[in-house]
Amino acid sequence: MKVEIIRDFTALKTEFTTLKSTVSDMEHSLTMCWGDVLALQSKVALLTKEVSALDAKCDDLESRSRRQNIRIVGVREGEAFLLTSSAVSELLRQAFDLDNAPVVDRAHCSLAPRSGLSPRPIVVRLHYYSDCVEILKRARQQQWITKSGVRFAVFPDCTAKVAKAHSAFNEVRKLLHDMEGVRYSLLFPARLWITHNGTQHLFTLLDEAKHFVFDR
Repeated sequence: MKVEIIRDFTALKTEFTTLKSTVSDMEHSLTMCWGDVLALQSKVALLTKEVSALDAKCDDLESRSRRQNIRIVGVREGEAFLLTSSAVSELLRQAFDLDNAPVVDRAHCSLAPRSGLSPRPIVVRLHYYSDCVEILKRARQQQWITKSGVRFAVFPDCTAKVAKAHSAFNEVRKLLHDMEGVRYSLLFPARLWITHNGTQHLFTLLDEAKHFVFDR
């Protein structure tokens, strides 16, 4: 009986020693894994920051490359309008009563899939930035224009990111449009500039702009 107890105890001691060694190895492995996880988290945070900075820089560069672009919306392809630089230039001159036809470097339809429901926007590259500024200024005043049987509107050629940021302020801009004594404009990339009773206010956050409008 005593021999069996000693044998069993020896076996248990051996198993315990083995288990203790296994646990020690697992602790060491987990410690190393945890160190690797912390290092990876640090690298991911750094890479995320770098990607965000690169994304912002790329969007800024793309926006700057589009500074002399406009978008013509509403002109149907192949109907009563020939999409050439000279034709677009003459259309803009007539539509906005310009003294001289603007110099158009390029004009082409956007790369969106062709749909029978609505025409694709026409992207126009103007040679002079001053022409772009003047056309967009008059386009904001006239909104939809009809010339030579073509009804269209002209907008800035913004990137998708900037256009999404602009659209976030649509509700506030509609409310401001109906308020007396208020002037407003949307600055690049997405800053709402409001002048109320001679006081100027600048908003970059939608909620702040809403609070300002609803408090008036």
